[in-house]
Amino acid sequence: MSDSHVPVWGRKLTVPCPECGLATHRHRTLTFDGVSTYRRHAGPDPARIFGTGEPEPEPAWIALVPGDYPVRFFADGEVFHLAGGIAWPGPHHRDYGTARVAHDICCPTLHPARPDTSRGTAELWRAIRLRLARGARDVTG
Repeated sequence: MSDSHVPVWGRKLTVPCPECGLATHRHRTLTFDGVSTYRRHAGPDPARIFGTGEPEPEPAWIALVPGDYPVRFFADGEVFHLAGGIAWPGPHHRDYGTARVAHDICCPTLHPARPDTSRGTAELWRAIRLRLARGARDVTG
C-alpha cells in the first residue's frame, strides 16, 4: 500500500483502499519482533542494545475496517485495538468483546475467493462484495 495519504503520527485518516476503493481507517502500527517489544531491529536477545543505542521504531500503517466487530467471530491475527493512536494486535481488555478488523483480510480485490480464516472474515468479505456490486450498479444505472 502507498503511504502517500497517511497522516502524521497519531492522527487517524480515512483513506480509500487502493485495491477496492472502500473507505478504511489508516492507523500507525509497529512491527512486532515476536518476543516482547515492538521494534524491527531486535536481535536474538531483544533485551540488549548493540551499537550506539536503541534505533527508532520503524512505523508501518494498517488499514482497518470502520466500526467495531465481535472478537469471537474473527481469528486472532485479524483483530486490533487502538491505544495511544496506535493499532495494536489483538483485542483490548476493556473493549468488552469488540475489536477493529484489518481491511486486507477481507478485501474482495485481494481475495477473489471467500476467505475461510474465520466466520467474521467471510461475512465481511461478502458484505463488502455486495456493497461494491451495488455501487457499480448505481453508477451504470
